[in-house]
Amino acid sequence: MPMALVLCIVGLAPLATSINYSVQDSFSGSQFFWVGLQWYEDLLQSAEFWAMLGRTFLFTAVTLSLQFAIGIAVARKLFHVQVRPEIFIPLFSLPLLTPWIVVGFLWRKMMEAESGLIGTPLAFFGLAPDVNTVGWAWVIIVALDVWHWTGIIVVLCYAGYLSIPPSYFRAAQIDGASQWNLFRYVELPKLKKVLIVCALIRIADSLMIYTEPFMVTRGGPHLATTFLSQQIIQSATLEFNLGEAGAISTIYLILVLPIAWTLYRMMESSR
Repeated sequence: MPMALVLCIVGLAPLATSINYSVQDSFSGSQFFWVGLQWYEDLLQSAEFWAMLGRTFLFTAVTLSLQFAIGIAVARKLFHVQVRPEIFIPLFSLPLLTPWIVVGFLWRKMMEAESGLIGTPLAFFGLAPDVNTVGWAWVIIVALDVWHWTGIIVVLCYAGYLSIPPSYFRAAQIDGASQWNLFRYVELPKLKKVLIVCALIRIADSLMIYTEPFMVTRGGPHLATTFLSQQIIQSATLEFNLGEAGAISTIYLILVLPIAWTLYRMMESSR
């Protein structure tokens, strides 16, 4: 009970503060006055807000699709082939230990056409990366995020594979099941809970992305890689516009809650 109370306070206090700021405006950073739902009305009528929201969900959809496809494939290969998983699992975990700001800095340097580890070979073949173009900016931040976080899918899915009883695989082998049928009817259902947990973790983290694109593209070019999380921090810390930042945060929460609830219900139904 005390721990539940602590969790409620830790969770509800920031939420209450955000909602409180969202219905007020400030003058000189110290004087606040009531504006009601004005911030929400302005945001919902703002094309820039909807563009940032669309970019945020697009980024999440693209990166998670790649991470899950690669992560499941690698975990499956490690489980079935058993080629020194005690070596490869820690290797895939290394990017997870790298701080976000370091990841952004490294990828910006690696993609430089003149001296970067990746950028130089690409430039040799006439594909010089340029963070000042929309296409390359998106390619770099998507590749960066996939490199950084695919490891968690690999580790959790590999643990999920180890929990599947060997009798399932022996039965499938006796029945002459193909690799696709084995994956679809045996492995995937048994990995359902693990995949839902992975989705919860990655969706929450992906929607909050800030440091990596800030380090690589500064949100450019022309706001092409500016996401809602970046706008929240800019409004709150640089512009000291706490009302707008609070309103964006509250709308963000309202949009994300149904996703989290749906995944939770899916996990409960699989018991």
